[in-house]
Amino acid sequence: MASHFRLLYSETCRKQIRNLPPQIKPAIKSRIEEVAGNPLMGKFLERELSGYLSFRFHRYRVIYRVNESDGVVEIHFVGHRRDIYELFGEHLQTLSPGGE
Repeated sequence: MASHFRLLYSETCRKQIRNLPPQIKPAIKSRIEEVAGNPLMGKFLERELSGYLSFRFHRYRVIYRVNESDGVVEIHFVGHRRDIYELFGEHLQTLSPGGE
């Protein structure tokens, strides 16, 4: 079996998880733990979100990035499927002023 990756949560992601409905939190956390054992279980994102993956849990999505050389899965964003990709794209632009 593949080695277990360490999980690293962004501060934004921590806040988003705290604000999830109480009945969803444990299941999302459990699915995130699964990613540590199988980091490529998600789908690869495209265009401006290239380099990130996401997986779904019901109507929610978790966006993450795998850093194989460090053995880390970086959990970046958690939210409802209706707008998570737009919000994450906007978030990335605020991190790098001027975009790419």
